[in-house]
Amino acid sequence: MEPAVRKARSKTIAAISPDLCSGCEACLSVMPHPDCIVKLDAPPGTPFAMVVVDVDREKCTGCTLCMRICPWDAITMAPRPT
Repeated sequence: MEPAVRKARSKTIAAISPDLCSGCEACLSVMPHPDCIVKLDAPPGTPFAMVVVDVDREKCTGCTLCMRICPWDAITMAPRPT
């Protein structure tokens, strides 16, 4: 058996715009790695029990699946922080 080859990390990661996110969870349904997108508690004063999501910068691989499925265009790709 040959040793596994590690892929280079993408130079970009997903960035979620909270103003555009509806909380539909479509991004959670396609994430290829556990917890690359995480659910957070809604901020105090949020009028609905909506889902708030955020990107785990260490686990995001930059695959763009979440960006492509988001029906609200709330996810863009941004430079990976160094």
